[in-house]
Amino acid sequence: MLHYHRVGGSGIVAYEIGRSMAEDRGHEVHFVGMEPPFRFGGTFSERMHFHKVEVKEYPVFDYQPYTLALASQLSELILLHDIDVIHSHYALPHAVAAHLAKEISGKPVKTVATLHGTDITVVGAHPTMRNITCYAIRVSNRVTAVSDSLKEATIKEFGISKNKIRKIYNFVNPKHFNPDLPRVKQLNPKGKKIIIHISNLRPVKSPLDVIEIFYGIQKTIREEMELWVVGEGPLLSAMIARAGELDISNSVKFIGIYSNIGSLLASADCFLLPSKQESFGLAALEAMMCGTPVIATRVGGLPELIDDGSTGFLFDFGRNQEAVDKASELFQNEQLYARIRENGLERARTKYDMTAIVSQYEELYLL
Repeated sequence: MLHYHRVGGSGIVAYEIGRSMAEDRGHEVHFVGMEPPFRFGGTFSERMHFHKVEVKEYPVFDYQPYTLALASQLSELILLHDIDVIHSHYALPHAVAAHLAKEISGKPVKTVATLHGTDITVVGAHPTMRNITCYAIRVSNRVTAVSDSLKEATIKEFGISKNKIRKIYNFVNPKHFNPDLPRVKQLNPKGKKIIIHISNLRPVKSPLDVIEIFYGIQKTIREEMELWVVGEGPLLSAMIARAGELDISNSVKFIGIYSNIGSLLASADCFLLPSKQESFGLAALEAMMCGTPVIATRVGGLPELIDDGSTGFLFDFGRNQEAVDKASELFQNEQLYARIRENGLERARTKYDMTAIVSQYEELYLL
């Protein structure tokens, strides 16, 4: 299992697939990367192993060759542990490294690549990376995408056959995301209404719009509420500054990176996601699994996750007043709130069931 260890959906999904394959299905699973996967609890089981990629510093390189180091060390692991399947999360660099390791080892190991979004819509679409991204997809034995939206974008961008890519949705572990998790009362001792946003605070997530929308909701509803911003990233300082300009600093908590995300979501009353692009929207699914209604932009894979007005609310990107209006309607109508909450929870539990989706990956491995 090749993964990025940073906070983000791809690493979380990679870990949960591997954990389930090992603990629930009896397979031997090896994680390979710079660090253990995010949300890894500390101790692997006897069927789960982690291998750190060692990148030797050499002054002739301006940038250390992680992809080559990964391919070289992975080829050794293939032979040492009799690896049958390499599952790469992201086309670059992991699917490329997986194919190169397979060639070096000389063993007919099966390569599976899961596309998560930015490897296609940002990195892969760049003219300097387009050819190698296309190559990574073509040489992988199996390719999956986390939404129909991403699958269609990949087919259109790279001219890939639609039969090459299989859609397998993301999922979350209900043990860590459910409505019955203990509330984080120390963060909300007065029982205020809580709006929450979780992301890497990069421009694609439109975190400054989170501040503007919250400001609008607070002005409209006029009851005590707080915004919780969870995560770190390049626009954190700008968010803090904008909250100060709008004189709402006392109503905004910047929580940073937090390990027990499920309890935060279960403690909130609404999840806000005004992204410019989302290939799937894992954080939105996590919120729905905790019974927290979602208000998100109508982009990428989010309309596949959320039925507007039924399992959550969608608004057009950049139309922040539309988000304010939908949040106001949600908070001022108890029956509507209860219906959206229950419908979202039911959708998350049934359509994105972890056992069923991991079974799809297992089937793919065995083909």
